[in-house]
Order: sequence, then C-alpha cells, then structure tokens
Amino acid sequence: MKILLIGPPASGKGTVGGKLSERLNIPLTSVGELLRAIPENNPLKGKIDKIMERGDLVPQSIIAQLLKEEISKELSSGGFIFDGWGRRKEDLDYFDPGFDKVILLEISPETALRRIASRRTCEKCGAVFNIEYIPPKKEGVCDFCGGKVTKREDESEETTKKRLGIFYNETKETIDFYKKNGKLLEINAEGAPEQVFNLVLKALGL
Repeated sequence: MKILLIGPPASGKGTVGGKLSERLNIPLTSVGELLRAIPENNPLKGKIDKIMERGDLVPQSIIAQLLKEEISKELSSGGFIFDGWGRRKEDLDYFDPGFDKVILLEISPETALRRIASRRTCEKCGAVFNIEYIPPKKEGVCDFCGGKVTKREDESEETTKKRLGIFYNETKETIDFYKKNGKLLEINAEGAPEQVFNLVLKALGL
C-alpha cells in the first residue's frame, strides 16, 4: 500500500506514520529526514548541504530524484508511507508515486499552537517528544539515545502561525484533488495519539 500523510504542523504525522509503518511493515519516508540523512558518498550530498545551509528550499527535481531512489529499494517493494511530498499539486508534476490512500490529519490552528508549545526535540538524534502527551521518561533526557531534550528555537508562536498559513495555502488544491479521486481519508486528529491512530486504522479498514 502506498500512503501519503498530510496535515498541518503538530498534527501527528510522524507519530501516526511510525505506528503505521510498524503495523503494515512498510517504510516511512520523511522528506526532511531523508535530506538530513543523505550519505556522504551520494553525489548530491554537497549540493544539498549548501542549499540547506543557506536556508533555501531544496529544488523539487532533486527531492523527486531522491524519493525515486528510496522507493526503488527492496524495503519499499510492498509499499511505503510518505510525509512531506505530494501535498502540493506541483510535487506530483515532478514525481507521482500513485498513492493508494491519502490520510489528512485535521487539527485546529489553536491545537497546533498548543502542541508545538509543548513539543521538545532531542538535540542528538532528533527524536520528538511532547510534554503533554508523550513526555520523555526522564525529564530533559532522550529515551532513545540519552541526548538533551530541549525546545527548538524555530518553534515559536510566530513561526508556527506562518507555517500554518503556508500549509493551508499550499494544500487546498491538492486536498480537493485527492478527495475528487476518492483517495482522501479525513481524520480528526485532535485526540491523544492512540485514539488518532485507531481512527486511522479504522479508515484504512485494518
């Protein structure tokens, strides 16, 4: 099964994607993580690093190439989950993997702001926690690598509001497109992670 996750900041895409990946035994590919984890021997590594260091967006043509390489691996032969690609109609002009289902995680702007205010990230491995729903077992310490868990500087209220505006402007056309094609599953993601995941499983018929 080929699945796309769409949702505003803090809607739980990473959490749902991780659980779904385990349940279906298919890989979760996040565009952001994919760009950060490019191996040193990849010929695009230097170019991408320079672009990201400048704070510019990596061209869609490059991301499309990386995603094609990713899903050509044996691990993706049974399907995959994408987070961060296909939420804009122009993404599909570069690479349309032919999603079977598109899961839209819906939360209010107020919920997004509250969740991001509670979000904490490991400085070492990048694991994400939420002191409201999924706090680290030991305060300030990552459950996975023991690194320091802190609040990211780029997750201010002002930045979050800007990201929310971009999300709604960029995705409306795409969401309408997936709905018209009968692929869209709209999920109320306001609840706790386990509740939201159960709604996703029910919508997928699992």
